[in-house]
Amino acid sequence: MNTQEAGRAGYLLIAHGALAYELVNTLEFIAGAKSNVHALAIDHVLDVDKARDSVMEAIDDLMTEHGVIIMTDLFGGAPSNIALSMLDDKNIEIVAGVNLPMMIHAVSLDEDVPLHERAEQLREYGKNNIFVASDVLNKRRNSGETGK
Repeated sequence: MNTQEAGRAGYLLIAHGALAYELVNTLEFIAGAKSNVHALAIDHVLDVDKARDSVMEAIDDLMTEHGVIIMTDLFGGAPSNIALSMLDDKNIEIVAGVNLPMMIHAVSLDEDVPLHERAEQLREYGKNNIFVASDVLNKRRNSGETGK
């Protein structure tokens, strides 16, 4: 049964330890409460069957005609591997390597864009929002920007 508003894709964040919960808490601090975003923690005492059941339950709760994008912390880790077992559903996509900019962008994506394309947009947005601070500052200095 779906508890979120119709017309919005669902986003499920699965990560090691409390990371998923903390990222969703931070997202909600910045962008407000989101009924279409859920978090699941995978701890070091892993019961794969229970974890898989929790993921399936969360997907069922989030699923709309716009699908569900699962975001995981690390490709090849337990959260990602459990999510991969759900990929047979054509209305699910997985993006590994989640970061906060990616999550903020996710809740503003155009739902009319196909699911796979939205997942690709999230990947690119996440990659494009990783910076080495000294590079940014040096670029500003070299272009004459003062930051004021």
